[in-house]
Amino acid sequence: MAQLVDQELAADGVDSSGYAILSLIGARGELRLTEVAAELGLPITTASDVVRRLEQRRHVRRSRNPDDGRSWLFTLTPAGDREWRNGWPALQRINHALESHLDDPENIRTALTALGSAFAAALHDE
Repeated sequence: MAQLVDQELAADGVDSSGYAILSLIGARGELRLTEVAAELGLPITTASDVVRRLEQRRHVRRSRNPDDGRSWLFTLTPAGDREWRNGWPALQRINHALESHLDDPENIRTALTALGSAFAAALHDE
């Protein structure tokens, strides 16, 4: 599953490394690192490493959390937003392929859950 995602994103010129985090931040807006890690089921250290790489690629920006001044909030930069949106066609192709081979809604949910797990595992292995 992870290889399928990598291939489809690469076909659109999108780097799959960290794409799950880009997607999460893009969909939800500002997030703390602990929220990113919890949502994707990642250890905080893994999420931190991936977010740091996304910052280095200038896809994510950090700012102090005004609510507590200790934690950081992460948002997409314009380049990160473009990368996230550029990956949409690949994800739609993957979902279409899954739906065309799975006629039972429960099987589709199971497959999409597996896809989420594959993203998390791929991020954990980086």
